[in-house]
Amino acid sequence: METLQRSGIDDHGVETLILDRPETINSLNGDMVAELSTVLGAIGADPQVRVLRIKGQGRGFMAGGDLRWFAGMFEAEADPEKRRQVVLEEIRKVHESIFAIDRMEIPVVAQVHGACAGFGLSLAMACDLVVCADDSKVTLAYSGIGTSPDGGSTYQLVRRVGRQRAMQMALLNDRISGKQAEEWGLFARAVPAEELESATMQWCHGLAIGPAGALARTRRLIRSPEYDLAAALEEEARNFSECAGGEEFPEGVKAFLEKRRPEYPKRVGGEG
Repeated sequence: METLQRSGIDDHGVETLILDRPETINSLNGDMVAELSTVLGAIGADPQVRVLRIKGQGRGFMAGGDLRWFAGMFEAEADPEKRRQVVLEEIRKVHESIFAIDRMEIPVVAQVHGACAGFGLSLAMACDLVVCADDSKVTLAYSGIGTSPDGGSTYQLVRRVGRQRAMQMALLNDRISGKQAEEWGLFARAVPAEELESATMQWCHGLAIGPAGALARTRRLIRSPEYDLAAALEEEARNFSECAGGEEFPEGVKAFLEKRRPEYPKRVGGEG
């Protein structure tokens, strides 16, 4: 791979995917688009991976799309309609990585430091949990270059921070710190930069020893499209009963009563 690194699975079952274009603060280009969707699909299909962590190499998480990549597309196609079609197809490819994260059966944790902008913010928000350095620089950035957002950021942003703050970030192109991102509810946790690695891995390892099937069902319920209360209650009832018919829930109850740590099966997926 030219733009990504995989750490390999650690003893807890945590895989780390590293965005690896540090000379551009890991900005997204055509190569990274293709590699991201392929690698995320492979990780999601690997039954040995219990948790995925995504982080950036070098000075930041991701500075957004590589503007030289877009400039090349614009120069190669002068006709506005053809240019529109070329860009449409590229953004659809970009979105495959967001779909890949959404389809996973494992928790996905973003570890954010430095710049987190544009599609970098979209990618972070696509994850289940985000731990950031409190001095991170977080911005949507799109309006600053004359375009609207992609990567699901408009869907995620308003649900995380509310309409007014979403508008503030999207329309005014405001930049906030990692600490503000935590205070707004944009990210789950902000810590001093020197504690970022250990704090993120603490969460990852905690998730990795958890009940994989139950966690898969829980993230799916939370990620499900919005539906009315009756439908939500029925879906929760169905998933709860499925857990009762598996191995994890009975083991969790038994371990609690026996005052010991539960020993969950070493597999992932919703049929636990």
